[in-house]
Amino acid sequence: MYTGKDFTYLMFWHFAKNNLIKTMIVSVIAVILYDILGFHFFAIPFVPVATIGTAVAFYVGFKNNQAYDRLWEARKLWGGLTNVSRNFSMQLIALVEDKQIVKDLLYRHIAYLNIFRLQLRKTIPWATSKQNLHQSFKGERSELEAFEAGLQRILAENNKSQYFEVLKAKSNAASGILKIQVIELTKLKRNRTIDDFEHSDLVKHLNEMMNLQGGCERIKSTPLFRQYSIFSRVFVNIFIFLLPFALMKDLSALATWGVWLTIPFAMLISWVFYTMEQIGEYSENPFDNAVNDVPIATICRNIEIDIREMLGETDLPEKMVPVDDVLL
Repeated sequence: MYTGKDFTYLMFWHFAKNNLIKTMIVSVIAVILYDILGFHFFAIPFVPVATIGTAVAFYVGFKNNQAYDRLWEARKLWGGLTNVSRNFSMQLIALVEDKQIVKDLLYRHIAYLNIFRLQLRKTIPWATSKQNLHQSFKGERSELEAFEAGLQRILAENNKSQYFEVLKAKSNAASGILKIQVIELTKLKRNRTIDDFEHSDLVKHLNEMMNLQGGCERIKSTPLFRQYSIFSRVFVNIFIFLLPFALMKDLSALATWGVWLTIPFAMLISWVFYTMEQIGEYSENPFDNAVNDVPIATICRNIEIDIREMLGETDLPEKMVPVDDVLL
């Protein structure tokens, strides 16, 4: 998640350079054909192109709304994981007197959250933009470590290395940990450490975690439908290509050199449309480890701090802070 108050020129250039270069080349060719070679028939009326631009703006706006819904739903799902984690921890601490059992369950829960985070960070080629500009800008750091290495590290950090061999063989390690949690809670019920009602309440929290996990996995595994994603880019490219040819005639009427204004104006207008299209393209997968994605690593760390404070620990991990204005 980008936390800066302003976008830097470096960021603007990173995302816009390819489009600006292509638009400049098309605009220069159009102006040379019109002004130097005298091929005035290349100039087309502005009204049809403006009509296309209006239609494209509506289409891109619809795509961006859908992409934003996915991004905001992802954030709400992780907000739900935060709340259910706190409720689960408080009830467990209040109901179970054996602090070692409580610590064991809650450290396993911390491991669950971080393993689920790594699962969501896995790159799915068909769900990621071809250019990957959003990932290559301040995004690729330790979050993209190999999953098996990350799984082993997280389990070791939470004193749960004994589960590594079992979980690494599973296609969904996070669900495997939740299954272990349910089994351990059931043992507590059979041992009369908690009664049936207390067991039921605690398991309800685990069920809610599974539902929230499923919501995140749905977003991760289902890209924005390609008829919206692909045709949005096609329509924007068509509009950007036609734009210089539509501007030449009107701008040439301003002065003898006015036609050359086609180049900067075409670049400016195309940048606006292309940026609008990019926003939707790079927001559709909110777990893509990119500059504007949901900061799930930070959320996991905040939950861990909350849980360990509830356990009465004082040696707590530090809160994550933005690096180059990016919070992962």
